[in-house]
Amino acid sequence: MLLEKSDFYREIVSNGKLSAIEKAGLYFRNAGTIEAVHVKNGTYVNRGDELCSLQKDEFLFNLKKAEVALEKVTIDRLDALLSMGYKSLGDDISPDHMNIANIRSGYNQVQIQYEEALHQLENAVLKAPFSGKVEGVSQKAWEKADLSKPFCTLINDRRFTIDFPLLETEVHEVKTGQKVTVSPVTGLEPVGGVITEINPRIDQNGLAQIKAELINPGGYIEGMNVKVSIKKIVPGQLVVPKQAVVLRQNREVLFRYTNGTAYWTYIEVLDENENQYAVKAASDATLNPGNTIIVSNNLNLAHDSEVETE
Repeated sequence: MLLEKSDFYREIVSNGKLSAIEKAGLYFRNAGTIEAVHVKNGTYVNRGDELCSLQKDEFLFNLKKAEVALEKVTIDRLDALLSMGYKSLGDDISPDHMNIANIRSGYNQVQIQYEEALHQLENAVLKAPFSGKVEGVSQKAWEKADLSKPFCTLINDRRFTIDFPLLETEVHEVKTGQKVTVSPVTGLEPVGGVITEINPRIDQNGLAQIKAELINPGGYIEGMNVKVSIKKIVPGQLVVPKQAVVLRQNREVLFRYTNGTAYWTYIEVLDENENQYAVKAASDATLNPGNTIIVSNNLNLAHDSEVETE
């Protein structure tokens, strides 16, 4: 290759785990016996879909009792108003008189009991608060509902966050809005993301916590281990592929090609990314733009070797 100055993409690499932006453990609010489980692990549900339901007999019974009690106190409240001179609930009743009638009849307390019974009946069915995938279902039909742990966890895996650490020497090179590349260790295709948060604190290990967000391209899963790559352009560098650099006498060497002969040149590596080095000539060597560099079949080359180009 012909050596020339170009932009070098300095790479900062870290590791993290995917975490869904929307994720919630869903608990039963009522004690009772599970009547039916409508989902299993991996099921996709829409917001409002039923996940599980409890037996409703007791809740329906309590609601019926509350309805009967409410009917009675409604009549008692009317009796209290009639004793004040009103002829019906359709009259223009003053707020103070209505409040007195509610207290004397016990209407307010029974109204609350009715609303509580209605609320408990509604909570006998566990519904999805948002769309997503079900994970961690462990309870079964005809078991007592365990209120101490979630029935399941609901995960919206369309968007993920990644929390990953950076060394304090690297933090100044990143900023919010900067693009990152995320690569799962499983070999799935990398996807781009954006840095959204930089925690303004260095911990006792000399690390700062960074957060990025990405859209799931498909196949990414909650908790997946990923590599995060952040690239920064360094202009005006002599950039060579990594395979062009070999070791001779425990020093890094490039082979320059001139008129069919290879000449080794001691170099210093200034920086590296996954595939390239940014280099300069060592103090006792010369390396300039315009030099031709050997980039393959160079492992066994010696100084002043005659070579042929492919």
